[in-house]
Amino acid sequence: MKSILKTASTALKRWLALYRMRSIEINLSGAIDTLPLVRDELTRQRMQIAIREMSLALCKARADYVALLPAGQRIVWDIA
Repeated sequence: MKSILKTASTALKRWLALYRMRSIEINLSGAIDTLPLVRDELTRQRMQIAIREMSLALCKARADYVALLPAGQRIVWDIA
């Protein structure tokens, strides 16, 4: 019984980490696609800072997801 609960808990954590990672990827993609359309320099600078922060958050989310994978199963990501 303990093994089943631990397996289910790990699967749930892995799913939540994957969801978090994909959400950040979608948000980051939208921000990068929108950046060329922004004309105001102050807004552009703030968006560039937000994009950098999202990129760092994506790196952390990917690391959290990879940490939950079984031993021997690792994913190499492209640049965030």
